[in-house]
Amino acid sequence: MNIHNKNKKAIKKLRLLKTTLFILVVLIAASCDDDFLNELPQDKYTEQTAFRSYDNFKTYAWSLYDIFSAGSHLQRIQNSGSVYAGDVEANYLYRPNGRNRWAWQTVSVENAPGGWDYSYIRTVNVMLDNIDNSEMTESEKEHWRSVGLFFRSYHYMELLSRFGGVPWIEHVVNENQTDIIYGSRDSRDLVASNILRDLKYAEEHIKIAGDGNNTINQDCVRALLSRFGLREGTWRNYHGLQDGLTYLQEAERVSKMLIDKYPSVGNNFQHRWSTEDLSTYPGTILYKEYATNIIMQPFSRHERGGGQVVEMHARTLERYLCTDGKPIATSEVYDGDTTIYDEFRNRDLRLLYRVFPPYKVNRINGNNVDWEHTGNPQDREYIDLMNNLDVTGNRPFPVLSWQPFTIDRMPHIKGSANSLAPVSNYCGYYINMFYNVATNVTGGAAFSTTDSPIFHLEEVLLNYAETMFELGKFNQEVADITINKLRPRAGVTNMIVADISDAFDPNRDPEVPAVLWEIRRERMVELMGEGFGFDDIRRWKKADYFINQQPLGVRIPREGNPSSLKWVESGDDAGRCYRVDDVVQMGLGWQEHYYLYPVPLNQRTLNPNLEQNPLWE
Repeated sequence: MNIHNKNKKAIKKLRLLKTTLFILVVLIAASCDDDFLNELPQDKYTEQTAFRSYDNFKTYAWSLYDIFSAGSHLQRIQNSGSVYAGDVEANYLYRPNGRNRWAWQTVSVENAPGGWDYSYIRTVNVMLDNIDNSEMTESEKEHWRSVGLFFRSYHYMELLSRFGGVPWIEHVVNENQTDIIYGSRDSRDLVASNILRDLKYAEEHIKIAGDGNNTINQDCVRALLSRFGLREGTWRNYHGLQDGLTYLQEAERVSKMLIDKYPSVGNNFQHRWSTEDLSTYPGTILYKEYATNIIMQPFSRHERGGGQVVEMHARTLERYLCTDGKPIATSEVYDGDTTIYDEFRNRDLRLLYRVFPPYKVNRINGNNVDWEHTGNPQDREYIDLMNNLDVTGNRPFPVLSWQPFTIDRMPHIKGSANSLAPVSNYCGYYINMFYNVATNVTGGAAFSTTDSPIFHLEEVLLNYAETMFELGKFNQEVADITINKLRPRAGVTNMIVADISDAFDPNRDPEVPAVLWEIRRERMVELMGEGFGFDDIRRWKKADYFINQQPLGVRIPREGNPSSLKWVESGDDAGRCYRVDDVVQMGLGWQEHYYLYPVPLNQRTLNPNLEQNPLWE
């Protein structure tokens, strides 16, 4: 939805439309089709009277956008309100106050991870089933059918990713259709082919420009096709299924069309997440727009206060390249990891944008705001670097909390000597994505108004690069129009495909071809925090490699730090800290049947014909 601060009247109108829509949806949901109700109510909406004009469908469709919102249906089926959920599940990131449920094998049919939910499918099907009998023209019907199919496909993609084959529901189901209500699961082949069918219809019949700025349009459909084609094609290739080529070829086709249409990326990686107006950021295809006191997001305030509970760990940090385009094992500019100051030096700037780099200052004048340098060049190094990178001044160093307090150090360990509670974490690598002092996070109920991308060119570039490798077509030309568009604003030397041999990174998973490992590495660091991780490691069939790694923190002295931390005593990781009450060991390990979620026990109780996924009984 397009919401601009400059147009308050439009915002108020949208709020009125959404209120009207809510009433409409409730009335439709509550309506019944008993035979004795022969006359339609004259003073109330019903399906027959509500779905007539183009504007009726436009009003109803606003509710479907909720799937992109904070706390939305999509995030609920991820079983987490955090935007980082997918990367926490993948063990790219971690929550020190909660074990990874896959590593510790706490997932069961009774304690299922969530996602088996058809309420959104029904909401979309209500709209789709009323299109043919409306008063719209044929082209208008095609447009709204395309919008509905886009949203239904978006949700079915998530069901397919989690469970494999699921019941395919094409129309609204009434209480007499017991054959559907108590039906069995349809095959993965059928669900995937139907999603592809629907998205291709939508691509061909939707209004090219949608219904105005920042609405579902042809480019959004192609962006979803790009994501789905890569996801389903690689899942099939790595899980021993047939017909992966069909989906990869679709990903190749639409990704290249979008790359040609959007020739450039934003010159500042972080601005994708810290701007008030993403409409001006190059390569933005669809975004969630926020406006003061209308629609706001909580993430910036969490990161500038005490609400952030997500951290990066050492294994993920080690995967970021150095500025010479080489991994830490072979780079000539890597300074080692004796201290946290060393391991952040000469690294991919996307690491410094996701994890606050180390620094230290002294507070002065007896308050928590004023500060001065310590006089130690090491303490100042990243302060100067980050302030030079931030051309807007919205992400200043030293870090400011929303109170505001000047945070006098990074790493800032919870409970350490003389520490302030805000912007602290347990093991040193404080993850942040939305940090922005210019946003409205001053306290009380105020939250942030920085926009959030939903579809953007950077993902499409990485989809295309990976797809082309899977099709045997990845070469220097492809690298130049994809990965090498992303690296300059990260301060990393371009990828030279011919230089990537098996010896390029001796620390890589040896089962993955060297070039493909680098493509996947680029995807991880560029999309870090956007939640793609768990879907990625599952479709690659590499969840065991990532999940079965122990999260470790920074090397810090024991003196002045809390007793809740323990330290690795020997080996290459000696001196790194970890939370003793959460991460004592690596966990019990990933199980092969985890690649598909269990069908929840309550769903199988309601419908015994739903077959359980293998080994979940």
